[in-house]
Formats: sequence, C-alpha cells, structure tokens
Amino acid sequence: MAARFSDLNKVRVNDGENEPYEGYVIASQFKDGRWIYKISISEDPSTTESWDNWAPEEWLELTK
Repeated sequence: MAARFSDLNKVRVNDGENEPYEGYVIASQFKDGRWIYKISISEDPSTTESWDNWAPEEWLELTK
C-alpha cells in the first residue's frame, strides 16, 4: 500500500478535537498498519520558525 500524501504536499490537519490547521508533509512512515505523516507547521509565514508533529492519514486532507 502506497502513501496517500507526498513530501511537501500542503495538507489540512483535523483531529476532530482541535481547530484544524495547515502544514506541509515533510516525512511519512508506515507504522502499526497505517501511514503517519510528519507535518511541519509555521504559525507565522513571515518567519522560518516552525514546529513538527506526526499525524495519521485519516486526519489529513490535501489543500491548495
């Protein structure tokens, strides 16, 4: 089974509990029978500061 999202795809993350946010896929990994993605998020687009987290595929949707 192939990963649904590629590196540098822009995605919206929605876990159903928190406010959705957007970021970029910077890595993917098949773990425990499902794909998870490392998402890089920048709260201020005018800076290069960002934070990263892992999210399962079912939380993600592709954005433009």
